[in-house]
Amino acid sequence: MSSLISAAIEQLLNQLIKLDGQFVSELHAATRKQLTIDVTDISLFITLLFDGQRFHVLPKGDSQSDCLIRADLSTLLELKQPEKVTQLIRSGKLDLEGDLNLAQQYSKAFNALNIDWADNLSSYLGDGPAYTLVNGIKHAVSNAKKQSAVSQTTFTSLLQDELKVSIHPLEAQLFKQQCRSLQQGLAQLEQRVDKLCNAI
Repeated sequence: MSSLISAAIEQLLNQLIKLDGQFVSELHAATRKQLTIDVTDISLFITLLFDGQRFHVLPKGDSQSDCLIRADLSTLLELKQPEKVTQLIRSGKLDLEGDLNLAQQYSKAFNALNIDWADNLSSYLGDGPAYTLVNGIKHAVSNAKKQSAVSQTTFTSLLQDELKVSIHPLEAQLFKQQCRSLQQGLAQLEQRVDKLCNAI
């Protein structure tokens, strides 16, 4: 099973090279270096090797691997942002052994990935239909994100203002201030009691 998954990942990565010519130049510094990835929540263990022209994906780890990344799938998806690597290591979500720069090079390459879908699809559909299809998908995704944001705001408002199930942020802040005032009052009262006890 792991061999099939590795073959599918290898095919996908090599397809990305064909779709974006800059992808190879972004990975130049990672040439002939082995990156082993252990995806903990789906029990997947693979090693990536980029030879300068194409990817080779091995379904097992190698003791000679230059870098080992161990994390769950959701954390690995966050690695698309190179600046998050150090933050994820510190938070304990990501375990990294070996060459940190190699992990950052892969992260930077995937972050810079820029596929011109309209251009790639035009050879199959023609320029006009490809452009229309890609723009339609982008528009649909943009609308979905907006609707999701509106739904989240509406749901939060419903819980906080109408149903009173959730605490409004202002109420939480006021409650914290009241707790601090009460704590200060208790401290002052404790000091007075101590003085009275000492006087007796």
